[in-house]
Amino acid sequence: MPNALTKDLEIMFEEYIEGYDANCVVSMEAEKSFPNPTDMQRAGDVFYKPQNYHANVVTGLDISAAARTDVIQRQVPTVFRQPDNVLFELNARELRDPEHKKRMGEAAAKRLAAEIDKNLYSTVAAQAAIVVKKTGALAWTDGAQAEALMLSRGIGSGRDRKLFLNPFDYKDVAQDLGNRAYLGDRSKDAYERSKVPDIAGFKTFRTDNVANIAGIGTVSGTTLGAVASYTVSAMTGDLPTDNRRMSITVAGANIANIKNGDSFQIANVNAVHQVDKSDTGQPMTFRVISGGGTANLVISPAIVASGPYQNVTAAGANGAAITFLNTSTVARPANVFWADGVVALDYGRLAFPTGQGAEVMTATTKNGVPLIMSYNFNHLTGIVTCRCTTLYATTVLDPEQCGIILANQP
Repeated sequence: MPNALTKDLEIMFEEYIEGYDANCVVSMEAEKSFPNPTDMQRAGDVFYKPQNYHANVVTGLDISAAARTDVIQRQVPTVFRQPDNVLFELNARELRDPEHKKRMGEAAAKRLAAEIDKNLYSTVAAQAAIVVKKTGALAWTDGAQAEALMLSRGIGSGRDRKLFLNPFDYKDVAQDLGNRAYLGDRSKDAYERSKVPDIAGFKTFRTDNVANIAGIGTVSGTTLGAVASYTVSAMTGDLPTDNRRMSITVAGANIANIKNGDSFQIANVNAVHQVDKSDTGQPMTFRVISGGGTANLVISPAIVASGPYQNVTAAGANGAAITFLNTSTVARPANVFWADGVVALDYGRLAFPTGQGAEVMTATTKNGVPLIMSYNFNHLTGIVTCRCTTLYATTVLDPEQCGIILANQP
């Protein structure tokens, strides 16, 4: 019986791995790595990833007196979540039917894969700094607007760009395309099978993820309570500086209604091209990361008005008006997009020992995910307890190179 049980559970584990690979739509498109487990233990499950360097241009033949570009090593902290697990039991009666093992293996795989995709999608939806607001239903032109905003900022040239549509907005895009007779077979596919082609240079995916951006209350009259500007640095004390975000002060009678995840613009603060620093003519968009409901907000991206890492035309002036973009009073699902390499999914492996009671099996999926299954049979209760485990971190390395499209906003 023990050998037969072991073989049955090994088969279940193999099917668990195969099922996992088939359910990773969003995570398949993220940048992935597997940091050294020993290093992670010594660092408290926190490690740092580098961001790109930027440079200033000086003009002239003799540049001996010109200011040198400050070389600043920007790094982003990546923190592992607590492990995600599926825990279940099979008793001696249920073990007689191999379908129980097979179906629980499939269920465990789907649930863990869905959890990773959900958390990755939600991380991007909460931090992405480019915001496309749409008054009505989503249409393919909104994808084109997202691409235009990225290109105007010098983002994604020569790199893949990905767009993920939630089921409801995907439906509206399919309807929009289905009504366009001149698109021929693509219109027919949209009309008959709700299938849309890649949109405006984006690799376009339909997902079953729904990351909602909360409805907003009355926030009119909100202004900056002080000048908002940020200086990029390499270190804060003994730790690398997280230059993706900064703190600002806001004022107004309705600031208690501001929520984490809100998106907004600041008067007279435009986005610039990330490389040549020219004014895009488009307002910079920001997200509230934390501090919602108070006068002190942590926002992303940081407002950098000069130097090689300049991202805006000017600092936020004291008293400058703040305009919120997510104006719906009810929660609306976000559609996320990003340039290749700026959204990361990092995997870890826990050290489950063998020969100490529970049996342990480990494997790595096709897309690099280390998975563990451990199980133990209690002969007194006649029950096998199984645990399926994965460890990972979801990180937005550069919020300025990813975004959200919000449809049905007043």
